[in-house]
Amino acid sequence: MSINDSVVDAALVAQPGRGPEVLSVLQAAAEVLDEVPGAVHQLGEDEEGDLVTALLRLQGRSAQLVTLVAADAAERGAVDRSDAATTAQWLGAHVVDVPVEPKTVRTMAAVADACRARKNTVIGQALRDGSCSVESARTALTQADKVGPVIPTADRDEVLGWFLQVDSSLGCAGLTRLTREILARYAPDKLSDDDEKLEDTETLSWSTTPTGMTRLVAELSPANAAILKEAINAKSAPDPAKPDASTGHGSGAVFGLGGADTSEAFDPSAGSGEPVRDERSAGKRRADALMDLVGAGARAAAGDGVQASAATVLLTIGLDTLTYGSGPAHTSTGDVIDAGAARRFACTADLIPAVLGGPSAPLDVGRRERLATRAIRAAVILRDRGCTFPGCDRPPGFCEVHHVTPWWAGGHTCLTDSALLCGRHHHTVHRQGYMAEVRPDGVHWILTPGLMPGHHTAAA
Repeated sequence: MSINDSVVDAALVAQPGRGPEVLSVLQAAAEVLDEVPGAVHQLGEDEEGDLVTALLRLQGRSAQLVTLVAADAAERGAVDRSDAATTAQWLGAHVVDVPVEPKTVRTMAAVADACRARKNTVIGQALRDGSCSVESARTALTQADKVGPVIPTADRDEVLGWFLQVDSSLGCAGLTRLTREILARYAPDKLSDDDEKLEDTETLSWSTTPTGMTRLVAELSPANAAILKEAINAKSAPDPAKPDASTGHGSGAVFGLGGADTSEAFDPSAGSGEPVRDERSAGKRRADALMDLVGAGARAAAGDGVQASAATVLLTIGLDTLTYGSGPAHTSTGDVIDAGAARRFACTADLIPAVLGGPSAPLDVGRRERLATRAIRAAVILRDRGCTFPGCDRPPGFCEVHHVTPWWAGGHTCLTDSALLCGRHHHTVHRQGYMAEVRPDGVHWILTPGLMPGHHTAAA
């Protein structure tokens, strides 16, 4: 027997321990999962929440562990000795009973193969600790290859560590944003060149679906995507009709924005004068907003109406970045764009400058104004970037400026007493009486009911 054969045999020998017991328990747990659908209605409301927590932990942790097991199987040669040509095929052969998307299998396999390399031990350790999702691991590996050459003084473990420290709730988008932040700071020319290449490969196509609908598919560079998202988000918030109390008919359009559809909404229960709920889905509202924008653009191009600027972009950028082109710029939707794109925005869009607080745009109007001024709302959007309630991802266009200390309790209309909340969570905060701390790094909610001054006596 050769030395190589001895190494292979040693790798195949199962080590003593609780492995077989763990496998048996997991197989039993997998069978218990099939009982969940029939047991749901036997649980109380709190227990349902606990069940979802357990299932989500199982889902995320299982993906991490499958990836680690696949890496071990490949390392021990089990994949090579099977009929599978790749780690992904080996994993796919073990998918039984419950379907798993091929894309998910390929992602786990790619990370598993990468974990075998010594340079990626940080990723393997993060998966063992359960601190990194498989999708985030794949993104971190990809983005580290882009960032490494830009900062040669940082070793790969350090670069991967940066990505693994990003708030997990931000997901892969947060990791990609970090790459753009680093490139904008240390290699602005590279970021500009990369984005310029992306602009050259932008595409827009459409096709007819079996149902007769037309599907639009667009791939846009970050700067152009930011313009489109800002414009659509600004016009796609729910738009309830305001019924006429005497007729019960809506006085405005429910199914269109900006007059795209002038048909009135009718709700038999609307005679009370209450607004009629906008029943459109989020996707439908975005489609309506897009059509409104296209219509407005077509009318402007034909000379029918007043020519307007391209879009209103809320942009955060340092003066040095704007002047000298070193560093990133940020939109209110969280997109990171290069300084060159920011300068183009300055020529073609209505910019609301982040340098607020001057005599022309006061950020603290105290008790003189009850509602947030345009300047304060702009500053709050720049700071909060969307609904601040824990777990909510509603963009600024869906949000209202909330007085953290209520107006009736002596609150002031100022940046340090304001927070962005979407309509649903604005009602939740007032209904539950939640309070928050507004710190330099953002709004931190204290989810203890009844803390709001005057909560028991003031209307929600």
